[in-house]
Amino acid sequence: MTNKKEQIKDFFIKCFYSIIHTEEVVLNSVSSGALTINEVHLISAVFRAKAAGKNTFSIIAKMLGVTLGTLTTSFTRLAKKGYLLRVPHETDKRKFYIVPTDLAEEINKEHIAFHDKMFDGIIGSISEEQLGIVIDSLEKLNDFFIKLRNETTA
Repeated sequence: MTNKKEQIKDFFIKCFYSIIHTEEVVLNSVSSGALTINEVHLISAVFRAKAAGKNTFSIIAKMLGVTLGTLTTSFTRLAKKGYLLRVPHETDKRKFYIVPTDLAEEINKEHIAFHDKMFDGIIGSISEEQLGIVIDSLEKLNDFFIKLRNETTA
C-alpha cells in the first residue's frame, strides 16, 4: 500500500474513533450518563422522522437499519427513562407513532449543537473548491458503505 493510502487509512480509523469518543463524552455530560450514544441517535431519528410525518415504528427501524424487535427494545428503554412515548394511530389501531418528550427535545438540541460545531470546525477552514472535493469523496465513501452493508445483509 502506498504511503498516501496508508495515511488515509490511518486517518479514517483515528477520525472514526475520535468522533465516537468525543460524541460519547459530550452527550454523556449532557444526559448525566443516562443515555448511550445509540439511544441519542434513536432520539435524533425520531425527531427527523416526526418532522417528515413518518414517525412510525417500521419507518424509524428502516431509517436506522435495525429490526423492528431491536427498535422496540430500545424504544421501551427510552420510554421508561421518559424520553419517548408510544401514541396510537388515529384510525389504524395496528400502527403506533413514536413521539419524543420535552426531555428528548433537550437531548436532541445538544446533539444537533455537537454536530453543528463539529461540521463548522471542518468546513470553516477550507475553500469552496476543497469543499466540493470533500463532498464528492464522502459521497463515494457513503456509497461504498451502503453497498457493503447490502452485500453483507443479502
